[in-house]
Amino acid sequence: MRPSHFIVCAALMLLGACGNLPQPFRGTSKVTTDNPLLDVPTAVGIAVLPVRGAPQPLDTQISTAVAARLQSYEIPAEAVPANLGVGFTLEGEARPAENTANGTVPVVVTWTLRSRRGGPVRTYRQVVSIPSTAWQSGDMVTATTLGNEAALAIGDMLNGISIPAQGPVTAESTAPQANFPTVSVKPVEGAPGDGRESLRLAVLQSLNYNGVRHDDANPQVTLTCTLTSTPFESNLQKVEIVWRALDAQGKELGTVKLDNAIPVGALDGPWGPTAFAIAEAALNDLLALLATHAPPKP
Repeated sequence: MRPSHFIVCAALMLLGACGNLPQPFRGTSKVTTDNPLLDVPTAVGIAVLPVRGAPQPLDTQISTAVAARLQSYEIPAEAVPANLGVGFTLEGEARPAENTANGTVPVVVTWTLRSRRGGPVRTYRQVVSIPSTAWQSGDMVTATTLGNEAALAIGDMLNGISIPAQGPVTAESTAPQANFPTVSVKPVEGAPGDGRESLRLAVLQSLNYNGVRHDDANPQVTLTCTLTSTPFESNLQKVEIVWRALDAQGKELGTVKLDNAIPVGALDGPWGPTAFAIAEAALNDLLALLATHAPPKP
């Protein structure tokens, strides 16, 4: 697989500007603008509702996980049965596929973020494959994985990053855009700051949006990732990120590599939009690699 490289100037700007996610609920006693993302009283935050269409207790387990992850970004959030305040409302609607395979349930979860006025601000579509036992009886580990993915996208919505908007999900729109194997994405070994998890989730989201189904139970391909850093110049370090695709038997199928020289310490702390910039830089090569190992169509 041909290595890919960051666009140097853009990547350095993104990496150098990386810091804490903004805290849109702090500031004056009340913010009122024409931007519905900011039209909330300070510190009211986000009411995360149970996921419609998901059975109990998984519906509330997912909303609890989303709220906890948002809180870790210093975004006030609470999992509640209904929004009785005036802040944002985050609604999730799960639509499982009619047919299950390999003990998993393919599910599309459409997340809608609403302003205090009630209108939708942004939407995000999450494509996942949930173990049948977790779908039927609940599982906090599964819920935490799904919740972390959704909260990362919601956090970047508030951060001004453009998350692809989705309309109402139909059977046609949930069909895979191409023939890809199911994939499990592992944490990034050697990543500083929160990159071990945030880059994993950013890659997983980008793959999901392009029709790659997530399956941690019985994946056809597992993506591992390592990050190495070496001194480059006085204030720069050379960073190399390598993804390796492994089949179900552990055989290596190919690799995708990114490398760049960045300011020392630029990846320490929260990665925020940098994780999405890196995921997008690797996306085309990852999709090409996965497509070459797609399972035969029935």
